[in-house]
Amino acid sequence: MAKTVIRDLLQIFKSSVTAVLPEILIRNSVQYNPRKQQLSILNDKYELQNKDVYLVGTGKAVQNMAKEIEKVMGPKIKQGIISVPVGSLKHKPSEIITYIEGAKNNLPDTNAENTARKIKDLVTKLGQNDMLLVLISGGGSALLPLPKKPITLEEKTTLIKKLANAGADIKELNCVRKVISDVKGGQLAIQAQPAQVVSLILSDIVGDPLDLIASAPTVENKDDLSVALNIIKKYNLVHDLPMSLKTVLSEDKEQKIFPKDNVKNYLIGTNKLSINAALEEARNLNYLALPLSNIVTGNVREVAKSYAGLAKLVCYLVDGKMSLNEAKAQIGSPNIPGLNLDILNQLVEVTDKDICLVLGGEITVEVKGTGKGGRNQQLALEFSTLIHEIKDELNKFEIYLLSAGTDGIDGPTDAAGAIGYSNLVADATKENLDINNYLDNNDSYNFYKAFKSGELHVITGHTNTNVMDIHLMIIKRCK
Repeated sequence: MAKTVIRDLLQIFKSSVTAVLPEILIRNSVQYNPRKQQLSILNDKYELQNKDVYLVGTGKAVQNMAKEIEKVMGPKIKQGIISVPVGSLKHKPSEIITYIEGAKNNLPDTNAENTARKIKDLVTKLGQNDMLLVLISGGGSALLPLPKKPITLEEKTTLIKKLANAGADIKELNCVRKVISDVKGGQLAIQAQPAQVVSLILSDIVGDPLDLIASAPTVENKDDLSVALNIIKKYNLVHDLPMSLKTVLSEDKEQKIFPKDNVKNYLIGTNKLSINAALEEARNLNYLALPLSNIVTGNVREVAKSYAGLAKLVCYLVDGKMSLNEAKAQIGSPNIPGLNLDILNQLVEVTDKDICLVLGGEITVEVKGTGKGGRNQQLALEFSTLIHEIKDELNKFEIYLLSAGTDGIDGPTDAAGAIGYSNLVADATKENLDINNYLDNNDSYNFYKAFKSGELHVITGHTNTNVMDIHLMIIKRCK
């Protein structure tokens, strides 16, 4: 294991996170002219003469977004309520903005529910001469839970947990959340009427669908009830539903008209920005860095297989024994969403650099064990076992994979992710660690905590941002 490569991986990942820090994104997107009382957001301008501005926010990134907005707009903001994760609070409440922690381990709790109720109470009092600025980022669903009556928070949380453990992805989870919430699926924007509503959004979902990020409190929900119900049926959970959920999911109430002309949503932070920063840093470190996809999805085991196939394909190309088409014919094209394989032709043109492949997205884990872990740590470990099986074929190369969340939190752990590599299985065996036992029990966190005294854990703490995950694969020629 080359410590220089581990150091490079961590540095590249750090750069990918820094690029999407919320304060930087706000500075790049929002300006305010106090003399004219004119707010500029990207290419749009808002005249705020005789208007009061209120601020609410939910998500892992909104704390620093709010602080930056307060710096930009100052006393123009009359009041703000910001819902942030437990353990992330760094700022003292100002005279106008209140920060409230909730959703420990990214799970809705009574603290977050109470904050959601306070936010609802605030926005329902707004009038025609008010503007509501809404800050939204990943993690916002857990931090803004307000189930429709008669659903209880425990009933709602139990359903979402069961869906997630059965393998439901974030899009499916948020489709369900939208229809059982009093503030999601556009309800927050509706309840704020007749105030003008403007949202600044960081995306944590593949493809950046505005109608799903943080379950879309300010975006019109065009789904009918059957969408959520079909998702629950897909994972065989209908029979477990309590009567409260069955009642809400079967109600055919007339929906309030969404005020399209009075609501504007701006996407200011995405995984693409993070990938671009990672590429730049990798190139600064003298790697041939290539972007392959920013929409990686799928089950962790299948993604690990695809990444092992990708590593094999790249090694064949770098070895110079065959063209890209010949390598694809022999190995097959890895099944990675959005994969841009043609860019790999650059590998045959550059022979003096090690390779850094950069991908992003968000995968899922089907939890069957009782261990502690997350999708990123599981991916790094799964990948290591698969690369170990073919390492004799690839003995001219050392292969590494860093998988980590830009939010700094992977599952209910204090790790952002972990690093896997070609010889990890052999090195773990020397330490009497049985990787398969850890994988079968979904206990990747405790494996990495024990292995090499935790050296390969990626630990950042709460980053206060969230644009999904970054996967970095380094393929290094053996000397």
